[in-house]
Amino acid sequence: MSLVMGWLARNRLKSRPQADAKKLVHPASTLGIGIAGFVFFAGIAVLSNVYRNSTTTWWTTAGFLGFALMAVITIAEYFLARHEVSESGINYGTLLGRRGEMRWSELEQVRYSPLLNWFRLKSRTGQVAHISEMLIGLPEFARLVLQHVPPNSIEPSTKFLLEDLANRIQPQL
Repeated sequence: MSLVMGWLARNRLKSRPQADAKKLVHPASTLGIGIAGFVFFAGIAVLSNVYRNSTTTWWTTAGFLGFALMAVITIAEYFLARHEVSESGINYGTLLGRRGEMRWSELEQVRYSPLLNWFRLKSRTGQVAHISEMLIGLPEFARLVLQHVPPNSIEPSTKFLLEDLANRIQPQL
């Protein structure tokens, strides 16, 4: 798992064209892991039923299909969770394909969830956006949040993390 996470982290730091500096997207390795996970777990579910043995039950099949479904969610996240930041706010996408937009000045809460590895942005109107920690482009996101979001809207522990991210230099082409 450490090797995979290191590989993912390295892919997040690859060079990007200046035109993409404000786009937050998943690295291609996220798609690769999603596809590999789906093929692996769906394949095990099929094989365990084709070559039946004493451990083959509907529970084991459901378990393998559940893991395959989680891989499909990872694939969907790769394609749908694409965000773009600007000096005025963030244009975001959700896992269900819905698009939304929030102005930095309208945010009432910015917090980081270490359990889910994402930033949760909540506006005064109740809109919520989740920004994954695994996205390419987080230093620019962090810089803009710190610069434009009202300071009392950012949780103190989240502010420390955002400051650390903003100080990282995202390689550019």
